[in-house]
Amino acid sequence: MDGTPLNFTPHGKHLIAGDWVAGEATFPSEPAEGPAHDFAVGTPALVDRACAAAEAAFWRYGYCPRAVRA
Repeated sequence: MDGTPLNFTPHGKHLIAGDWVAGEATFPSEPAEGPAHDFAVGTPALVDRACAAAEAAFWRYGYCPRAVRA
């Protein structure tokens, strides 16, 4: 990195299969500096959803032709 600060504000959601998903419960961050942000609590259901999406992506990508992957 060149020392330029990142211009990103956390939104506290999970990225699952291309969708930003918020959980029902949140928890605040505890940064050493700067503002605190709320983050969605992960649940077993969200983990299952993410694992299913990852497996589907693996099978789609793994069996597509090399030319498509390239």
